[in-house]
Amino acid sequence: MEQGKLKVLIVQPHLSIYGGAETVVLKLAECLRKNGIKAEVMALSLSKELAGAFKDTNFILPKKECAEKVRSIGFWRALGLINEILVLNKLLRKYAREYDVINVHNFPATWAITGINKPVVWMCNEPPDLYCNPRPSFPLRLLRRTGFVVDRLIVNKYIETVCVADNYNAGRAFTRYKRETEIISYGIDYDFFATVSMEGVSQKNELADSFVLLQVGVLSPEKNQMESIRALESLKESIPNLKLILAGKGTNTYVEDLKRYVSQKKLVEDVIFTGHLSKEQVRELYSICNVALFPVISQGGWLSPFEALSAGRPIVVSKTIGAAELIKKEKIGIVTDDFPEAIKDVYLNFSRHKETAAKGKRWVAENLTWEAFANKMFTFFERAVQ
Repeated sequence: MEQGKLKVLIVQPHLSIYGGAETVVLKLAECLRKNGIKAEVMALSLSKELAGAFKDTNFILPKKECAEKVRSIGFWRALGLINEILVLNKLLRKYAREYDVINVHNFPATWAITGINKPVVWMCNEPPDLYCNPRPSFPLRLLRRTGFVVDRLIVNKYIETVCVADNYNAGRAFTRYKRETEIISYGIDYDFFATVSMEGVSQKNELADSFVLLQVGVLSPEKNQMESIRALESLKESIPNLKLILAGKGTNTYVEDLKRYVSQKKLVEDVIFTGHLSKEQVRELYSICNVALFPVISQGGWLSPFEALSAGRPIVVSKTIGAAELIKKEKIGIVTDDFPEAIKDVYLNFSRHKETAAKGKRWVAENLTWEAFANKMFTFFERAVQ
């Protein structure tokens, strides 16, 4: 990177939880600043946790912050996106002239750049959809269909470059927008997840004799925690002291569905719901689990398998998670649609899978750095400006 060359405005609708998308935004800003590039972050909301973790980052927020809500669970709730778009657009009209390039991330930031006369680069974690609502109402389905048309028009008119993390999302973006994308693998907080102190693990003693399954991520249909629960259910008799930890918050009826199923199947003593956790607490859970599960259907979850590998944990991922192709290519985890069989194989051949995880740990350290991610993004920022 050439120092002082560009001024970059990074736009993410909300910074309320320390999830994968938020990590990408803030690590990118941090790496750009370390190289002498002005990089600031615009959002509608900012949690104390994230403000504290990135206290050197300059945040641009509305005078009255907008609370983050799951918009896809109902028609009227979805219409609330209009206000978010208008508030973001107003902020952009006020501040965009101070920057050379705008880098948008999650929807609806992609719509807020309408009418802004600046080059735009989109880090497309996934094309927008009703990810948290597998059974949308008829009005919501109509709104979704209309939204796809509008989305394609806005993206193709106002966005200079579309970046994705993997071939899977490159294909989805091409299907939606009929345009080629740039593939850039995210970085991983390797040093953070690779160094774990067992002293602070509160669950260490009570789970000492258990074979622990762990899934990290927001509880949602797309993250597919139900698959992990069903895998535990089918293996309960064949693997002694089998436990499942679901680490993440849920904001919809899906959590109720999960807990109802756990209760009906008499698995209450075997499934632990933690709610939202800090990154430090997630790191502790990686240190005590035997295998990390990621049965993701199609949305998000890219960073977590590599964070688990950084901690030296064997991983099992679905064929539809964005990172599956990379994990399969490097032979650093199990890619499958049969989670019970994969978990059983890890249990019966644990030493071999620990060796695979150790290989994955080395590969992550050598290949998935935030500095490399930021350098590649900077290349596309420069190209967009030129």
